[in-house]
Amino acid sequence: MYQQHQFSCPIISGWGSISVLGDKIRELSCSRPLVVTDRGVKDAGVIDKVGGILREAGLEFTVYDGVRPDPSAEIVDEAVEAGLAFGCDIVIGVGGGSSMDTAKAATVRLSGYEGLTKDYVLAVPLKLETKVPVILVPTTTGTGSEVTRVAVISRPEFNVKWSVHLKNTTLAIVDPQFTVTLPRQETANTGLDALAHATEALTSKGADMYSDLFAVAAIRKIAEYLYRSWSEPENTDARTNMAVAANWAGLAFDCPMCHLPHAIGDAFGCHFHTEHGHSCSLGLAEGMRLVAPVVPEKMAIIAEAMGISLTGTETGEQLGDLVADWIYALMRKMEFVSLHSMGISREDVVACAKDVSVNHLASYCPVPITEETAAEVLGRLYDNYQ
Repeated sequence: MYQQHQFSCPIISGWGSISVLGDKIRELSCSRPLVVTDRGVKDAGVIDKVGGILREAGLEFTVYDGVRPDPSAEIVDEAVEAGLAFGCDIVIGVGGGSSMDTAKAATVRLSGYEGLTKDYVLAVPLKLETKVPVILVPTTTGTGSEVTRVAVISRPEFNVKWSVHLKNTTLAIVDPQFTVTLPRQETANTGLDALAHATEALTSKGADMYSDLFAVAAIRKIAEYLYRSWSEPENTDARTNMAVAANWAGLAFDCPMCHLPHAIGDAFGCHFHTEHGHSCSLGLAEGMRLVAPVVPEKMAIIAEAMGISLTGTETGEQLGDLVADWIYALMRKMEFVSLHSMGISREDVVACAKDVSVNHLASYCPVPITEETAAEVLGRLYDNYQ
């Protein structure tokens, strides 16, 4: 029996596609948007552009720009209170994954659920029906959050990142023009996060025909355009293709979910306060090396999509080595920062093993993730990328 695959939302993509925002809000019979973003996106002038489009459409709006990396439930509640005070009837999330996740999570309380956001962000994600429309506009090329149901929110009182699953996003607007000013480090972090989404989706226990289709297409584009967008920041062709690749990677993992590298990323984010894309990317190479022997056909597909020449006689272990080496080489070309260079010890990294093994994402890995297995993977990623 085939698995069900439900796409999260309609997508409008292309250079200048943000111009339709006001019309789309009107089509939804809404008139009072809450714009959720962070200070960096606002300072870059993105919100001025978005605001101009809203004003041209005759829409009054308010902006909450207090989002911070790995937003807490309290930050979501601040956004909610801003929306309630304004009487908003739609939420517009503009920025990276943190802003878009905050926007999605805010629709829980704005849809009438009582209490605080922390009541709905749990270790085993709740699946909630939300009523308030949400339009998401990414400004990075990695998160894919604009096309996923999940909102990942930090619970610092427990030193964890948990999530809530929501009704489908109403609309995603993927406009590559907003990514041209993305700094090099963020280009690398978010681009490798997109690669993690695609490769994890392809090798997840929940993978299906649709997720495979988008995952492979995303890997091919990332292999061709990520380094180019890093080394040539104003290359509009590279930026456009990376925006599409990140979006496809989001479509890929929405149903099958990510697995071990993202479980590692959650642990690193909580313990070392590393940025999400950076955290997940650090575990990607060793995550692929671990699963390669049990999904050799998928690993061969990944290798070929990356442009690695194969003879067709490689074992699963050999395919895992080839893919891991390719990932590490790309990381080095983009001057990706290692944990060692950040002053984090091997012992502290390995000590994250328990958190990795109990993370719900680990259950989607085709290899059972015990604390011992997690410790071995963490030790290898520390040793192999310094």
